[in-house]
Amino acid sequence: MRLLIFFALTSIASTASASGFGPWHFGMTAAEIRAVSSHGPYRTFKNGDLETYNATLCDQKQNVQFYLRGGHLLRIVVVTYEGTGLNEATNNWLSTYNCLAKLHGALETPGLRGENARALANQAEALVSNGTKVQMAPLSQSKDRFIFSSFDSYTVKGVTIYRVWINYDKPSP
Repeated sequence: MRLLIFFALTSIASTASASGFGPWHFGMTAAEIRAVSSHGPYRTFKNGDLETYNATLCDQKQNVQFYLRGGHLLRIVVVTYEGTGLNEATNNWLSTYNCLAKLHGALETPGLRGENARALANQAEALVSNGTKVQMAPLSQSKDRFIFSSFDSYTVKGVTIYRVWINYDKPSP
């Protein structure tokens, strides 16, 4: 039985990149997500969504959150940074930019202009420090998923938190 599960998960992992992220694909149930034990353990949110801190993106261990609707996976979010350091967040945005470019080719960065990725990162930092959200996305998108990344901030009890994340969304019908 374990051998059958292994082969089933292996086949999912080899085809999932076109319709989700890593070994996870849109439409999976929470039980099917948890069955990808090589990336566990998983934590369950009160609303039934899941997350793991054992996923990999561009050779870096990342936090991945799984958003379910009607019991099935609809969105995968890779949180590449969440913390109080604006400089660290900016450097992480630059790493995320380089990773997405490596994986998916040319990126668009609405509202940002620059000769290179470092110049774009500096501009993103200035905008986010003033409360603006910046985004980027691969120019070429597949028909079975939409990928985009955001860099923003929010304040809790007087402390500013910076976030960089990548959304893998199931396209709208």
